[in-house]
Amino acid sequence: MLQRLLLLATFSSIAFADIQFTSPAAGATLQAGKPITAKWKDSGDGTALTDLKTYTLFLCAGGNDAESILQLAPINANGQFSTGNEASATVAAAIGGPDKNA
Repeated sequence: MLQRLLLLATFSSIAFADIQFTSPAAGATLQAGKPITAKWKDSGDGTALTDLKTYTLFLCAGGNDAESILQLAPINANGQFSTGNEASATVAAAIGGPDKNA
């Protein structure tokens, strides 16, 4: 099982948008080998999502500090904001390692 995962969005625009992830919820338990779907909405701060074109979204592990974040797998390497506010991918069961809850 993949647990305590942090989704990290990197936007390919010079402008920065402030998004709010709506799914999965913080602390959610995700089933390895099953599709992971991330959903988000515009938080209302920063550049509006409608003004942006592309994004890259990764499944990450680690803490809240940038130094502790490890990118595990891409969820969407070439996302287009014009296609909506969600991205899905299936992540291999072994990606989290052999540890319990990895």
